[in-house]
Amino acid sequence: MEVAIKAFIISLVTVIIIGIGAYFIFHKSPVSPAVTNTTPKSSSAAPTQNVANTITFDGNQFSPATITVKSGSTVTIKNTSSQDLQFDSDPHPAHTDDTDLNAGLVLPGKSQTFTVIKTGSFGYHDHLDLGIRGKITIE
Repeated sequence: MEVAIKAFIISLVTVIIIGIGAYFIFHKSPVSPAVTNTTPKSSSAAPTQNVANTITFDGNQFSPATITVKSGSTVTIKNTSSQDLQFDSDPHPAHTDDTDLNAGLVLPGKSQTFTVIKTGSFGYHDHLDLGIRGKITIE
């Protein structure tokens, strides 16, 4: 009986570990939103953010619709609307032009931050509303 309980516990722990591993493999951003906080590390300064690297979604458009950033920069997608946003690179539905841009689902009132590496000019869109588009140039 004791051997059966140990085998059950080992099996249960193994399933949990595999489940956690699968979650991190299949999700673009496995970190919690708290980790993507844009507050500077220095506590003496007021919280600021590099506005040039922030794209805001208001439910109707991206603002700015076109931005230029340096390779290695972080870009924040901020959803100020009351609707879900699924931020992805062109072309739809493959999202393969620059996979760094595939931030995925950004809930209302939330933001998602990612780093861009690949240089060039890339289109992006709201996968849930293909009429909402923008362009990012990475130098």
